[in-house]
Amino acid sequence: MFGWRDDVPELSGGRVRLRAHQGADHEAMVEMCQDPITRRWASNLPDPYRLADAEWFVREVVSAGWDAGTAFGWAIEAADQNGLPRYAGNLDLRGGPASTVGFLLHPWARGQGIMSAALRLALHWCFSEAGVSMVTWESRVGNVASRRVAWAAGFTFHGTMPCVLKHAGPAVDAWVGTVTAGSTLSPQTRWLTPTVLSDEKVALRPHIEADIPRVVEACSDTVTRHWLSTLPTPYTTDSARAYLDSMAVEESLTRRVAWCIADPRTDLLLGTIAVFDLRGDDPSSGELGYWTHPAVRGRGVMTAAVRLVVNHALRPIGDGGIGLRRLQLLAAAGNIASATIAKRTGFVEVGQERQAELLGDGSYDDLVTFDLLLGDVRGGTSPL
Repeated sequence: MFGWRDDVPELSGGRVRLRAHQGADHEAMVEMCQDPITRRWASNLPDPYRLADAEWFVREVVSAGWDAGTAFGWAIEAADQNGLPRYAGNLDLRGGPASTVGFLLHPWARGQGIMSAALRLALHWCFSEAGVSMVTWESRVGNVASRRVAWAAGFTFHGTMPCVLKHAGPAVDAWVGTVTAGSTLSPQTRWLTPTVLSDEKVALRPHIEADIPRVVEACSDTVTRHWLSTLPTPYTTDSARAYLDSMAVEESLTRRVAWCIADPRTDLLLGTIAVFDLRGDDPSSGELGYWTHPAVRGRGVMTAAVRLVVNHALRPIGDGGIGLRRLQLLAAAGNIASATIAKRTGFVEVGQERQAELLGDGSYDDLVTFDLLLGDVRGGTSPL
């Protein structure tokens, strides 16, 4: 079994330590690389992943990188729930002054901020000691956990690159971000995680994979498609998955926050509601948008959801809200249901643009503008 090196710099901060790999890590590496979540996002790993694969990786990739000065790889060690040091994952930077970063985390260590802390330690050392000037992060589209790690370590996101990551099968699209020497290594944006909101009629929560079939049903419905003319045709499972993937992107860039409107008893998707355009000319103002699944139209579901979201959006940040002072809502003049919801929830009609809304049949309708001010709610003029 390959031993450990004594020339790998140890880096420590809080409960996290980066160190050379040890023989005792190999079995835990096998556990990590056999985990279903790991394999979903790193599907190019050997299958099955055996002890010999872990030993080969440490010897031929990590150690060889240190020998050649072309890559810097560490084992991540962190205190477990009992305060005992435990192998938590791998992290490496490869490629010289313009490096790329890769990391994997053992299941026991997820959701605790361990990887973002480890990444900051490695970046600080590479920028100050190894002559690295820029680091690029790439992750398969949809890997929100990896995106959160990069976000927490101060990476700037640059969009999506098509077909750049090796995968089991064709290459896949990747989210891409960079961080440069001199960065604060702290978040560059506010990540707008959808806060769980509820009343007796609806429960608002983040979207999940199980919502996809209901999203497809709603966005294939003729009424939905009449008022939302830009929906993909046909609307498929891949369309719905791309829609859910876009939520993490928009929320991490402080541009939009979206909720699944769910039945509080069955958790079944009833619709979607979002506050968007939050990085426009006026960051204290946003726009509200929504659609309802055809099976629950006319039951007051969207009215209840709008009330919850409006109160949350206008609540100060310090009290857990979004901290807006104004919300806008747009509806085609012929969309009586949407206009009725707006008026029931306190929005005021303030204008109309002629022939400004393209409909699903190719015709144009007037576009009605409603808005609601924080002062309306505080002054008691809104029925919220």
